[in-house]
Amino acid sequence: MRRRWWAGLLVAALVVAAGLWLLLRVLPEAIDPTWERIMETGVLRVCTDPSWPPFEFINQDTAQIEGFDIDLARLLAERLAAGADSGPVVAARPVVQAKIVPVGFDSLYDALVAGRCDAVLSALPYEAARTQDVVYSVAYFNAGLALLKRVDESDIKVLDDLAERVVGVEWGFVPEGNSRQRDFLRNLNPRRYETAADALRALHAGEVEAAIVDRITALAYIRDCDGLKFVGEPLHDVNYVIPVRPDSFRLLEEINRVLLEMRDDGTLEKLQETWF
Repeated sequence: MRRRWWAGLLVAALVVAAGLWLLLRVLPEAIDPTWERIMETGVLRVCTDPSWPPFEFINQDTAQIEGFDIDLARLLAERLAAGADSGPVVAARPVVQAKIVPVGFDSLYDALVAGRCDAVLSALPYEAARTQDVVYSVAYFNAGLALLKRVDESDIKVLDDLAERVVGVEWGFVPEGNSRQRDFLRNLNPRRYETAADALRALHAGEVEAAIVDRITALAYIRDCDGLKFVGEPLHDVNYVIPVRPDSFRLLEEINRVLLEMRDDGTLEKLQETWF
């Protein structure tokens, strides 16, 4: 009786396996039309708003769009096909080039959804409210709040070391981070300045003992002025990401693959050093 039961179970399993095999042979693989067109034409269309230096801006001497995101778009396009799993042997994949499509900031998402471009690279932070219309890549830049000190300051090593110290912040500063960090920052007695750059200049001049500003301003300031350094990781993440349309699943997969490669091989860090 037990043998017949096992035999029946084996037959049923074989039937299910055979059915799945036939189903996989009959059903076509899902197709990403955006990816297919990029591979056919060798062009990745990228929307950007060229009004946010150093990420994207118009060079007044050449009238060309330049910046961190523009360089990233071109490097990303070059690497898209390389290393991608091509499946069955087909004709050689083309070298992909980025075509920059200038769009006003308020129209970037509309342009993407309408098909004017394949992806957006324009210093856009992740927005959960938009995930019904677009899908986002992994982060390629963190623009969150950063803690800075003077290079000769040895007593400030972690956030808790700011207790009872004078900390420079920008007007409108809002405590960010996890719940413990927010509670800690609310209890600080900060000295407020008109801009984040003013807070950093005050730190440089010794008016304050530390400063908490956005990482973009901090990187730009440190590029031009020695004497300040970051303390730890950003207190709050503001991750810049690349949105694509939901049906561009293969394109998103390849963008993520390349961005992770760039993170590992130092390309993203080199871009940051170039533009900051």
